[in-house]
Amino acid sequence: MEIKLDQKSLPADNEHVRFQIVIEDLHGIWQEGFFVAHEDIFRVDDERWYDIWSEVVRWESLQGSAEGEKT
Repeated sequence: MEIKLDQKSLPADNEHVRFQIVIEDLHGIWQEGFFVAHEDIFRVDDERWYDIWSEVVRWESLQGSAEGEKT
């Protein structure tokens, strides 16, 4: 089965998210970062970023959740 992503399903620009990449999916490893809309990437820091179309398998928003709030 082919899954097609579309722009409407993407997070908002600069939205705080947690996500899994293909190679870490089987191990249940999640990363946190921010969505950069004009580049279609999830950015963890200046050196680590992941292309949403080829590397990321799932994401969820951390905006407004207790887990995503910084104290």
